[in-house]
Amino acid sequence: MTRIDEIFAQYAVICEFISKCFGENVEVILHDLRDIDHSRVKIYNNYISGRSEGVPMTQFGINLLENKIFEREKFVTNYKGMTGGKILRSSTLFINDDGKLIGMLCVNVDITNYISMSKELSSLAYYGIGEDDFKNTNKVADFPNSVMEMIKDFVSDYVTRAGYSIQRLTKKEKTEIIEALSENGLFDLKGGLAQIAKMLNISEPTLYRYLNEIKKNQIKKKIN
Repeated sequence: MTRIDEIFAQYAVICEFISKCFGENVEVILHDLRDIDHSRVKIYNNYISGRSEGVPMTQFGINLLENKIFEREKFVTNYKGMTGGKILRSSTLFINDDGKLIGMLCVNVDITNYISMSKELSSLAYYGIGEDDFKNTNKVADFPNSVMEMIKDFVSDYVTRAGYSIQRLTKKEKTEIIEALSENGLFDLKGGLAQIAKMLNISEPTLYRYLNEIKKNQIKKKIN
């Protein structure tokens, strides 16, 4: 067992401890970032998100890595998560080894019933705190079960916000989506490129050509 394996073994005990301290509505996940395609090494109370060990990291988790928040913060707390109609209060602790990020410990608290109760009490008291008042609602983490599902969710959300039609995307619109996918690290996932090509109904060589055009345009912008 390597030193890093020993570190994860210690954190696995902490994860189990947290899951047993706070009951069945608290999901605890330990990520090994040496392989982000199968980062999940331990998960407790996984019936909350329905996820299993070995599935890919959430888009929000990838964004944390892309934005390098771990270089400025030791942890991120109380952001909003969504999974299967459930609303979660999520927090992430960054695990470092000699200054290098090697993992993340994530805690997801199912607060769906609490919000429902809050709304009921609010309706009785004519005043209260509901879902819209939840702290840090600008941060949302989804919990897909596969790379394809993650890409599908991202593209569907992008198309909806942009007002495009997924069945009639122009080259310009596809290029915008591909650039957004690239910026969010989805091409880094194993099998991501093939899944993106399938989602956008283009061939992989065409996708490579679009990516090259995007990179060339980015270089031109920097020069100009």
